[in-house]
Amino acid sequence: MNAYSTDAGQQRVTDNEIKSETKNEMNKVKNTSWLKRNFPLLLIIATVTVVLVAGFVLLPRSEEGKIRLLEQLGTSNQGVLIKPLAVVTELALLDVEGKPWALDEQAVKWRLLIPVAAPCAEACREAIHLIRQVHVRLDKKSHRVERVLLNLDGALDDDTKTLLARDYRYVKVINGRRVEFEQVLAQTNAHWRPEQVQIFVVDQQGAAMMFYTAEHSGGQILADLRHLLKYSPE
Repeated sequence: MNAYSTDAGQQRVTDNEIKSETKNEMNKVKNTSWLKRNFPLLLIIATVTVVLVAGFVLLPRSEEGKIRLLEQLGTSNQGVLIKPLAVVTELALLDVEGKPWALDEQAVKWRLLIPVAAPCAEACREAIHLIRQVHVRLDKKSHRVERVLLNLDGALDDDTKTLLARDYRYVKVINGRRVEFEQVLAQTNAHWRPEQVQIFVVDQQGAAMMFYTAEHSGGQILADLRHLLKYSPE
């Protein structure tokens, strides 16, 4: 009687062990199958995460670091690198309604900026058209870039206002003081003059770090922007 009970008890234990082992094996198979099915998705998520983290960690914050990065990326043979960087966030700016407009409070974007301190003549309008063409050709990356017309001293002339409203509605117009803009550029190699139209690239932290003159083509600006967008976090 006791022996039989013991044997029965052992049999139940053995059966439970077998069931438990079988269940564990089934769970392993399920987990393996789930991992195999979802491995491509997990790999994509991991890759994107690593790229984003690396972008924020490795993107240089200092002026010298940014310049070295640009030179290593091979963009210095297109636009002219501004040394040292010109901090545009130091400017006291106003929007078209006369309200304060602080660059560091805006959406994080790269910006193509055209300063104008006189009536926007033919060369100025050609530059406005050029940066629109560049912007459009960025295609899926275009949302990361904003076009800005920096009007320095005085009201923008009526012809330019009409042109912008009709053909260039997505150009952001802001107003500032010429003397402040010149002070920001004073210690740099960007020798800006009102009569010479220049296009500035302003980075995501609000520093002007490259400029173009009439000698540069839209293709050169586009090539630089594509490089910058590729190696900077969104």
